Amino acid sequence: MIAAYVSTFLTALWSAFVPVTPIEPYLVTLAAVTDHSAIGLGLTAAVGQTIGKTLIFLGARGVFHSERVKRWVHRLSEHRSRRTPGRPPGPVVRQIRALGRPLRRAAAKLTELLERPALTLPILFLSAFAGLPPLLATSIYIAGTKVRTPVFVIACLIGRSARFIAIAYAPQLIL
Repeated sequence: MIAAYVSTFLTALWSAFVPVTPIEPYLVTLAAVTDHSAIGLGLTAAVGQTIGKTLIFLGARGVFHSERVKRWVHRLSEHRSRRTPGRPPGPVVRQIRALGRPLRRAAAKLTELLERPALTLPILFLSAFAGLPPLLATSIYIAGTKVRTPVFVIACLIGRSARFIAIAYAPQLIL
């Protein structure tokens, strides 16, 4: 019994860093083939994911506050402002840029929303619960805001718990 919870925790922790290994299929399978509590499995997965996302949040926060990174960004922005426009881009570059325009608009809108303190926590909770926007990207971006670490942890844990408990109950609803 303990092995199922330990493996769920470790898989969730790993999937916090490596998004191509999602915890959801593992959780559904474990809930379907064992008689473990859906609440217990969901909470265990939520704790593992929250620890991983918090480490990402703290690491990004450290990078954002690094003097070396601040100097690098300043030099880069100065370089871009001094750059003179060259020849116009070719048709392939224009097509690639046109394809990326909607994505850039969506990213800009999300960035604008995350900058509003009243919307930062609801977006974080939505990201933790629904996965949109991706929690990995949200964790990194929010690290640059004034959100305190305990608030991040609580919002992430509540959202992830609700998500994973619902996912763990899914096999019981179907079977």
